[in-house]
Amino acid sequence: TYNLFWWNLFDKRGGSGRSAGKLIAQTSGPEQYDIMAFQECDDRSRVINDAKLEGLPGEYEALDGGRAVAIAYLKSRWTLQAQGSEDVGEDDQHQHYGKRTAQWVRLQHADGKVVFFMNHHGPLPVGWGGGCTGSAAAYNIMRVIATHAHPDDSIVLVGDFNAPADSSRIRELDTRLNRVFSGTEMGGVDHVFTNCAAEAQGTNLGKGKGEFGSDHDALSVTFKF
Repeated sequence: TYNLFWWNLFDKRGGSGRSAGKLIAQTSGPEQYDIMAFQECDDRSRVINDAKLEGLPGEYEALDGGRAVAIAYLKSRWTLQAQGSEDVGEDDQHQHYGKRTAQWVRLQHADGKVVFFMNHHGPLPVGWGGGCTGSAAAYNIMRVIATHAHPDDSIVLVGDFNAPADSSRIRELDTRLNRVFSGTEMGGVDHVFTNCAAEAQGTNLGKGKGEFGSDHDALSVTFKF
């Protein structure tokens, strides 16, 4: 999961020599990324193309979730079963940019296993509670999962939640899913959750590989389902 800080890294810095793409390509390794989630992503094709120009192997399908979020999956391993997006929160009037969505996909692996994967960019201000920003956003996320995931799906929820671990929305999610990894930037607002916590290993990948990068670290988590 990677918040790309688009207005700065891409609009202002021109991508800083494919900084984000280099990070993705250089950290992918021979095993390749299965599923990637992006926030503040205005052009999903550019991100994937930059990574491929820097040596990212494999063919990825990049899906637009609206509100500048996107999911990309490795087509040689996964088949798309269903997808959708739904607004689950809204910024408070003190820092209002709009509504906030949860993008989801159901993907079937070549071995038959199905993963329900959700990407979320949370409401502002950071860590805010009340209204449509706090635990209400967590309830809405869980409602979307309950509506669209199937009983045997492995569930993975990732993103920039704009909420540290002690916020009401993360505390609420912690009661319903296993939080297996969190970032450290902005007080630790990037998180990875799952309903299958066994053998999950997380890595902080850094902000980019150019002169400039994001203001968030990209997080990578390996699961064994």
